[in-house]
Amino acid sequence: MTYKNIMVGLCGRGDESPVITEAIKIANGGHLTFIHVNDPHAGEMSMMMDSPEKKFSEKDVYGWVSAVDDSIAKDSTISIKMGHSIPKVINEASKGKDLIILGHRKQSFFKENFFDSIDEGIVNKVLCPVLVVSK
Repeated sequence: MTYKNIMVGLCGRGDESPVITEAIKIANGGHLTFIHVNDPHAGEMSMMMDSPEKKFSEKDVYGWVSAVDDSIAKDSTISIKMGHSIPKVINEASKGKDLIILGHRKQSFFKENFFDSIDEGIVNKVLCPVLVVSK
């Protein structure tokens, strides 16, 4: 099957290369949209005084993609969304997409037994096929 409109979810942890590489292989001439979802409070200091999550921009995502393949980065769409629920935001953004490609990082024992990972939450919500790439 040929996928013409592929969305690639990137989290910004610095380990995105395998996900981007797999997306490029699968795209085979199809259009790639790279998406990152910022938490609405990203970049702000919290009341708990913990380290704030970084707020990423289109320029950041372009840098991650161009580090793997500069020509693909120039021909792709970059989308930055904001929301508390990454699966909900990805579900909305996935309308009209043929495939979603996500990365997966193994969770701790505790989290694995009590919570869905973000990629599981996305798979449970979206209507198109999802490819999960191990990182």
